Amino acid sequence: MVQSIRRGDNSRLAWVAILFLLSGAAGLIYEIVWERLLEIYFGVTMTSITLIVTAYMGGLGLGSLIGGQVTQRIKRVVLTYGLVEVAIAIFGFISPGLITWIGQHTAGSPYPLVFVISFGVLLIPTVLMGMTLPLLTQSFVNQVDTSGQVVGLLYGINTLGAGLGALIGGYILIGFLGFDGAIQVAVFLNVVVGIGAIILLGNQAQVDSGEKRITAPNEKPALPYPGILSAAFLVGFINLGFEMLWFRVLGILNKNTSYGFPSILFLFLTGLAFGGFIWGRKADKSPDRIGLYVKLQLGSGILTALSFLTIWGMLHVPAFQPWISETFSNPQQPVSPFVWVENGHVFSRRLALSSLLLYFLPIGLLVLPASLLMGGGLPILDRIAITSAHVSGRRVGDIHLVNILGSVSGSMVISFICLPFLGTELTLKFLGLCSLLFIGLLRGNASPSRTSTIYFPASLLTLLFILPWRGEFYTKLYQTATGINALVYETGESVLVLGYEKDPASPSTLWIGGIQNSYFPTYGYYERTALTCASASQPKNILLIGLGGANTAYFITQLSGVEEITIVELMEDLGPFIKKYAPPAQRTLTDPRVLYIADDGRRFLYAQPDEKYDLIFIDPLYSFTSGHNNLYSREAMDLYRGHLSESGVFCAWFNENHVIPKTTATVFPYTDHFRDWIVAGNVPLAYDHDYIYHATATYVENSIGLYSTGFVDALDPVEILNDRIAGKAEIILNEAGTPILTDMNPWLEYYYFHAPID
Repeated sequence: MVQSIRRGDNSRLAWVAILFLLSGAAGLIYEIVWERLLEIYFGVTMTSITLIVTAYMGGLGLGSLIGGQVTQRIKRVVLTYGLVEVAIAIFGFISPGLITWIGQHTAGSPYPLVFVISFGVLLIPTVLMGMTLPLLTQSFVNQVDTSGQVVGLLYGINTLGAGLGALIGGYILIGFLGFDGAIQVAVFLNVVVGIGAIILLGNQAQVDSGEKRITAPNEKPALPYPGILSAAFLVGFINLGFEMLWFRVLGILNKNTSYGFPSILFLFLTGLAFGGFIWGRKADKSPDRIGLYVKLQLGSGILTALSFLTIWGMLHVPAFQPWISETFSNPQQPVSPFVWVENGHVFSRRLALSSLLLYFLPIGLLVLPASLLMGGGLPILDRIAITSAHVSGRRVGDIHLVNILGSVSGSMVISFICLPFLGTELTLKFLGLCSLLFIGLLRGNASPSRTSTIYFPASLLTLLFILPWRGEFYTKLYQTATGINALVYETGESVLVLGYEKDPASPSTLWIGGIQNSYFPTYGYYERTALTCASASQPKNILLIGLGGANTAYFITQLSGVEEITIVELMEDLGPFIKKYAPPAQRTLTDPRVLYIADDGRRFLYAQPDEKYDLIFIDPLYSFTSGHNNLYSREAMDLYRGHLSESGVFCAWFNENHVIPKTTATVFPYTDHFRDWIVAGNVPLAYDHDYIYHATATYVENSIGLYSTGFVDALDPVEILNDRIAGKAEIILNEAGTPILTDMNPWLEYYYFHAPID
């Protein structure tokens, strides 16, 4: 630290900074795991995820308020901080079992109840987490003129720890130890921090009772406190709004893997951390802190716009177009860093480095520059607000509470209003315009600079004007990546795109969130899977989880004897969108036997405990996508098995040929593994050739004019059944060393440091 901070304070603060770094890492590990555990029972819809995150942040805000209030009422602040960390560890230790028990007894709850339950479950630990920064601020801010450095260091080091926790937890801990193991590592970190703080107190008896010097020489009059709180709310709203936009755009570019969330958080939080270090120290020395704050907020808007324009410009440069096309034809994800040699798979550091550099490239371009400026927002506001060391903890608590409220508001407004009604491009312009509101803080400032009032606002407005307008970015992105025309429809959940040659009413492909989901015509690809499963159950009542392009759903409507088809689709707007353009969807969704429900598949089944089906068919995205594990885990298989009629059949498409068959075979008494689908049931499986012939003939007859029927040969029952690879006994034998997929061990999503299964 600088010379203006006393040597004793410097030594104590350095030790506490190390502890606070570990505390931040533990906090993000908890957040990632708790969110995923709650999603298992409440769903991975955008509504569920937003409500869970809102509940988490609401607890942090309440903790910040409480921490700020109690700091002036207790004498041993660091001891209290140590006890708080130990209390977090105790809750963390019991949290997996507690969340699982509560989830099992409240699964499938209505959305308002989802928020209440999530808030109740997370209330104790998040309140304790929210208390930590106000407590340490009160303990270590001994003089006003260095308070910016102290708060900037504490805020920055905790945020840096959070970023490291997101990276290590997301890439290493969950993949090797599962959710339970990752939680135990976080518990260990909290125990170390708590005991370390208590020992520090024992060695430094005066740590909480040092002289509090309240002088602040040559300070300008402070911004009115209501103005500070308004600015804290606004910066939280804008920063979380930009973060939601980054998740949307990078979910398309990097294909929404489970590594996307920790990767974005790592760079975002690292940028905030170093911004806190730099600008907190700058705030102590600045003669115009309000002007500095306004420049940072406008500057972050400018850098966000420039970063987006950089990606936009790359779409128009021929040198980058092959790379963009490659990220779509071979989905952009962290490529497994293992290479095959004579004796097996070997970890390649060169491959790991190159694949991660490519994966992090768009994240770094979009996230890192602006986050370095965003990180200065709260430390500067804290410095402006701290006019006396005696009120430092309370002021920091108030400001961070209001900032969290702004963040929650920004998350919900962007998710539920701006993205579905304005789209990414106009939402970006809206948030940029919101940044101009900070200029109002300069009113009453003696001599606001031209940079703050003219140059920065003019630059921001110019960039916002030249940014692409609604739909232009994604249209150009998909046209560059695929070489065909693209019809774009952006929803609150994702971006839906139909690729077509000449007429959107005759589409060739459907893309969901940057991943190709369906193509038209099907050439028998979807039909042969459905034929296999239906011939084993001859169903009347069918549950289809995942609509996709409606190819499978349409084929099912053509099966004889089918009386009711329930389609549960995660994205509410997918059905209405493809119904306008895709012929299979038009026929399917107008069929009176079809019930279309927008919900998470497991959440739907939890809410219908007594419903039975003759056929349950799941058709999700690829195994590396986030949330995929929830549909293929052992617990999910138990759920499907319990919802089958006596002779019912479970059927699933997959792109992974080891873990999923092994998991299915351990649950169902009878299982058949085909080329890229699996059939399972509670009674022996028998496939009716005559049923397949009849179903194929009916389908062809009823589909004249819909598709070319040149692929009928692909539906020959002999050819289809020849795709069978193994039965249950063979699967168990062949996959003896293959792990079983469970809710607590999502191996398929967190694959990066695991050698591929041969």
